[in-house]
Amino acid sequence: MSLSDIRVALRSYLLADNSIAAIVGTRIYPVKLPQGTTLTSVVYTRISGLSGVTSSGRERLSRPRIQIDCWSQQVDDAATLADLVKERIDGLRGAIQWDDNSPGNAVTVQGVFMDMEREDYDDAAKLHRVSRDYIVWFEE
Repeated sequence: MSLSDIRVALRSYLLADNSIAAIVGTRIYPVKLPQGTTLTSVVYTRISGLSGVTSSGRERLSRPRIQIDCWSQQVDDAATLADLVKERIDGLRGAIQWDDNSPGNAVTVQGVFMDMEREDYDDAAKLHRVSRDYIVWFEE
């Protein structure tokens, strides 16, 4: 299991939530917001990560920090979306499957925990951002 799989799994898991999908449609993007996007959207980025080593070798448990940014023209809309994302994934445990449910399209999450949050405004894009970092423990 690679780190890109956890990102795909989280995107799929967020889109499976009717409240989130009603707001963003499919506008959940990796790494950066596409230029010219003005509709309410989500961007997810792996900003750091750790894998452990024990006396018996490398752990099969990875724990990246995933930053999830909720963008909108209205600050309240960005905050509402960020709260829906938090409600959906904070404390998440279990298997997440995506696509055709084949065994290679799943990841087992041991826990997701919100770590930090911040808000800002992008003058160039004219969008508000609510940004939260999550520590994601999953089995590689």
